[in-house]
Amino acid sequence: MRDARGVVVRGRGAPARIEPITIEDPEGTEVLVRVVANGVCHSDLWAIQNGNWGSPFPMLLGHEGAGVVEAVGADVTHVEQGDRVLLAWAMPCGTCPACLRGRPRRCAHAWDQPARLHADDGSRLIGTLSIGSMATHTVVHGAQTVRIPDGVDLVEACLLGCGASTGIGAAVNTGGVTAGDTVAVIGLGGIGLSVLLGAAMAGATRIIAIDRIAAKLDTALALGATDVIDAGVDDVVTAVRALTDTGVDVAFEATGNAAVVSQAVAMLARGGTAVAIGVPAPDSTVTIAWGETNIGAAYPNKATLKITDGGDLVAEDFVAWLEAAAGRRLDLRPLVSVIAPFTDEALSDAFRAMLAGEVIRTVVAIEDPGPDAGAGS
Repeated sequence: MRDARGVVVRGRGAPARIEPITIEDPEGTEVLVRVVANGVCHSDLWAIQNGNWGSPFPMLLGHEGAGVVEAVGADVTHVEQGDRVLLAWAMPCGTCPACLRGRPRRCAHAWDQPARLHADDGSRLIGTLSIGSMATHTVVHGAQTVRIPDGVDLVEACLLGCGASTGIGAAVNTGGVTAGDTVAVIGLGGIGLSVLLGAAMAGATRIIAIDRIAAKLDTALALGATDVIDAGVDDVVTAVRALTDTGVDVAFEATGNAAVVSQAVAMLARGGTAVAIGVPAPDSTVTIAWGETNIGAAYPNKATLKITDGGDLVAEDFVAWLEAAAGRRLDLRPLVSVIAPFTDEALSDAFRAMLAGEVIRTVVAIEDPGPDAGAGS
């Protein structure tokens, strides 16, 4: 048993506060990680407001983390003490029906946090998306840890735990972007800009970036967007069709606003694919234009609508993208707007700035990143 600190949420809508927690040693296939850096993701706020993704409270916040292995269970062989690791919530669980049928990209992530974490009153803590990385230490399933190559800063690497991998995966796995495609991305937060990075890696020749915030449009251009549209000024469907004549091959909704899904469908070329990424409000509905008389309607365009779950990832994806980051073929640094201290005040401000659109990603430095963060760089 060791003493630690973590951001605990006692119930739906309750405050998120740093509290003392206790952690037992890992067993079996579990891994104990000292967390160095953790990104502040909209899914954390969604979990506070709407419930812990199906798991009970109290919740240990955080799911976009990277750190250093402190101990492993007896059955863990792929990482060892001292390894720098990414914590990947979207790793296939291996036990749900989809995994058992050999379809890991459809995984339902049918696991909870290992029962090693406790609040100061002794109650069990279950982390956001079974990670709980907004803490000095956490214990996760071994399959959720991926060794980080030398030369990759942990402050940047942690983004691949959720936002960056979700966006890149949505582009290359769910949307199936290929060389020569024309792509539109609606919403330029951490996930939307990661879609842009993924589309560029896949060889898209035209990438149209859409948002209401000028600074994010500028960032999109710096990351490889060929065109930008200010959604606060232009009708985005009309603007996309004016740029492309026939519409785009793949359109991505990265806002969490259900109304935007229909816009993504409406800007498709014939046979195109729309991908919904953002997490909507629980009572959301989507209405899609269907019939022959509507420009951009789903039926005459033979449109496909897909919904991604964290980028529909497998272990090989995380390994490949970490290697790309190490080889400077994937630059995650522009996604980090702020590195914040591990305090209640800094976390509160990170959520405020996220909702205000002031940041792409705030990364909380759980400890001084120091030499561990960029070993080998």
